[in-house]
Parts: sequence; structure tokens; C-alpha cells
Amino acid sequence: MNETITEEEKLRDEIEKVIDENINPKLMEHKGFIELVDVFPDERAATVRFRGACSGCYAIDDTLKNTVLPAIRKHVKQIRHVEIDNDLDDDVWEMAKSLFTNKS
Repeated sequence: MNETITEEEKLRDEIEKVIDENINPKLMEHKGFIELVDVFPDERAATVRFRGACSGCYAIDDTLKNTVLPAIRKHVKQIRHVEIDNDLDDDVWEMAKSLFTNKS
């Protein structure tokens, strides 16, 4: 069977490789990481979500601008824009719920 890889799948694989090899090792030094949420080949864009300690961090915009975007642009020439998906990390959501349910 001959399977054809779409442009979106190819971009997704390339971006995930950059995240795994170039970005997450740096972010893991701060107990965080990112994951790829979506790819938009026609817009030359991707969306990522910050997780772990990076979720909700005050330096997210700087990390995107100075670490994530340059690494992806360097290795995946088709991508020019990377945006943040602001959905809450499951860990942050659970922590927030526990703050309101725990009575001290």
C-alpha cells in the first residue's frame, strides 16, 4: 500500500523533531516543556501549548520569541509564525481546583 504524506503531516513531524531535540531540553531545565497543538501550512504557522512549569509562567512571551520561534524557523523554513494555545495545563487546573476545595 502506497501512503502519501501530506504537507501538514510532514510539517508536524519536522516541528515535533525540533521541539524534542532543540526546545524541550532547554525548557526541561525549568521543569517545563511545549507540545505542538496544530499546524497551518497555508498560513505558514503553528500553535504550541506550554506545559509543566512553563504553563502560566510570566516569561512565556519571551520564551516564545527568544527560544521557540527561532528554533522552529531555523529548522522548518516553511513556518514563519508560532502562536500560543492558552488552554490551561491539566496540572494547573487541578492545582487551582484544589486551592478552592481544600479548607485550611
